[in-house]
Amino acid sequence: MVKPGGNRTMLGQWRIVLRQAEEAARAGRYGEALALVSRPDVADHHHAVQLRNRLAPELIARASRRGGADDVAGAVEDLDLAERLGAPPDALAAARLSLADLVAPEIRADLDAGEPARVVDRIEGLAKHKVSGPSLRRTREIAEAWQAALDEQRRGEFGRAQEQLDRAERLAAAQCPDALGKARTELEARQKAAVPKIEALYQALAGGKWPEILAAAEAVLDTVPEHPAARQSRANAWQQIAAIAPAAKAAFPQPGARVPQVVAERPEAVSSEGIVWLNSTPGPGTRALPARPAAPAPARVPVRSGDPGPTGRFLMWVDAVGGYLVCLDNQVIIGRAGADSHADVPLMGDLSRTHATIVRDGESYMIRAQQPTYVNGKKVDAAPLRDGDVIRLGPTVELEFRQPSPVSATARLMVLSRHRLPLAVDGVLLMGDTCIIGPSPQAHIPAKNLNAPVVVYRQGTALWCRAPGAFEVDGRACSARAPLTLRSNVLGEGFSFSLESLGPKTV
Repeated sequence: MVKPGGNRTMLGQWRIVLRQAEEAARAGRYGEALALVSRPDVADHHHAVQLRNRLAPELIARASRRGGADDVAGAVEDLDLAERLGAPPDALAAARLSLADLVAPEIRADLDAGEPARVVDRIEGLAKHKVSGPSLRRTREIAEAWQAALDEQRRGEFGRAQEQLDRAERLAAAQCPDALGKARTELEARQKAAVPKIEALYQALAGGKWPEILAAAEAVLDTVPEHPAARQSRANAWQQIAAIAPAAKAAFPQPGARVPQVVAERPEAVSSEGIVWLNSTPGPGTRALPARPAAPAPARVPVRSGDPGPTGRFLMWVDAVGGYLVCLDNQVIIGRAGADSHADVPLMGDLSRTHATIVRDGESYMIRAQQPTYVNGKKVDAAPLRDGDVIRLGPTVELEFRQPSPVSATARLMVLSRHRLPLAVDGVLLMGDTCIIGPSPQAHIPAKNLNAPVVVYRQGTALWCRAPGAFEVDGRACSARAPLTLRSNVLGEGFSFSLESLGPKTV
């Protein structure tokens, strides 16, 4: 039974809501006013409809004033709100075109300043809010062609870079002539500097001397930082130099010099100075190396059919430093820990069993989300990862992505939140060709007490260790480098570590 006066109270409620909406609108709080007149109990009332129809043109007018005062973000917000209020499409289109014309000179100033990437980002941001016009479209075409030229020259594709810069100049006509002229001068200077370095790299590759190849690749990358051949050559050279004896690689040889190396399981020749030469025939003054007892073949890291090298996961325990879960595969799944987990990196947190996948392609990494994933606070479906990025999985699990060494594709994941893996490890390594343990900031496993780095690296179907001087692997005396098994214990001067095998996804 309805109490006396109940109907009058309910019927009068809409007046209170509309009065509050009117007051909010008069104070310029249009968002609050919209929320009030959109309430289900008043939305269809004719007074609410009238108020919405009145607010829309007021918002469009305020957007125009804000645009004229260089408050572009405020103007965009007002136009979006006017659209939600049901503003006439023609009026909205005219207002957005007017705003595009207002902001175009400011964006062209960024083009004059030589910042095409910023121009593209700003125009894309406006386009998401339907703010566009002929002047912005032409400016965007210029900026995209200019940015494409910059990208091509970073890869060493100078012919394509010239073509894109020509296109930018044709589109620009009389716009930003000084900035484009400067860009062309820089392109020509970079090409002139890069060509002899690239030629030197290919000569070094033909000579097969890895220290020379590394030096030549670094020289190219100083000028052309994304040059594909130089990046690949640097990665290959680093892997090979990991096997060179420390004394031999202390100084790179001059062109034409032989490369001193210590190599296992190959025919060798030793000079009177005791240097082992790789890929060379014994010269005058050399003597044959005495026959040595054959060492037992080391157990190999498991290899899947068709894969070029070791795969899977293992644990590395470094005395006085900590423990790390090492993942060798190019795709690593992160997910919830548990008996039913298929994750390579299982975490005890509010996650899906397969929450996200990190993919390595050469020296680059990308994260692909299967469940809500954020990179530096921005929700992503797929995104590249860069050194220092913070990854958030679900509501609370946070990881830091680090790629500390510029000459290695290996990356490190550190758990920033309170969540942990089932095993008490200090971090996760996504191992490329090498894993560096040492005192340098570029080490993958920081070890401040080491005097020189120790390197674990892939070679063929096995893992190897390189360390300065003499050391022991499983009680066996070694010098400079030695193969490892997934049960190896390594002991050297000032360092020791051990490996522990893990079956696939059984952490």
